[in-house]
Amino acid sequence: MSKLELLWNPDFSAEYGRNIVDLINATVADGGMLGFIEPLDEDTARQFLSALIQKIAKGETHALYGSENGEPVFFVLMNLSGMPNCRHSAELAKGVVSPRFRGQGLVQAAFKALISKARTLQIEQFVLDVRANSRAHQVWQYFGFKTWGVLEDYARINGQKHAGHYMAQSVESLAERMAYTQEESTC
Repeated sequence: MSKLELLWNPDFSAEYGRNIVDLINATVADGGMLGFIEPLDEDTARQFLSALIQKIAKGETHALYGSENGEPVFFVLMNLSGMPNCRHSAELAKGVVSPRFRGQGLVQAAFKALISKARTLQIEQFVLDVRANSRAHQVWQYFGFKTWGVLEDYARINGQKHAGHYMAQSVESLAERMAYTQEESTC
């Protein structure tokens, strides 16, 4: 029987860090767009993890890590705004689901944990950006995120321009969509 374990801000300096790099690399190799054209080499991975650890320590970012029976299955960042007039919004970034575990309800579990954390932090709105017409773009749309702007020159891959969508959804709208109540708690 499988057991999903959700952790906020685990120690990414060792095993958890290696696991999220492996998740990112598996997703990039599978055609996922996470801001990386190819899997992270050792130096890039070290830089990514160092920056992540610093942002968590400063309280700028919350990282949700999911594993099932000890195997890493997803990872997502919730970046907080440092601007006083924007503290009601948080950016969702680097949403990664292991290719082996897609379609098994992990996105819903992650959203419920994000909603719970957002409510605790008095975050009222999620924002994100995503490459147009990607798998991730379709997932965000499916869960009710709406485009509020498009940047035609969002990303460049091998000299080719790709558009990107800037999307948003209120935390409570997402909670309604997930049929997630105040009383529920996931982690």
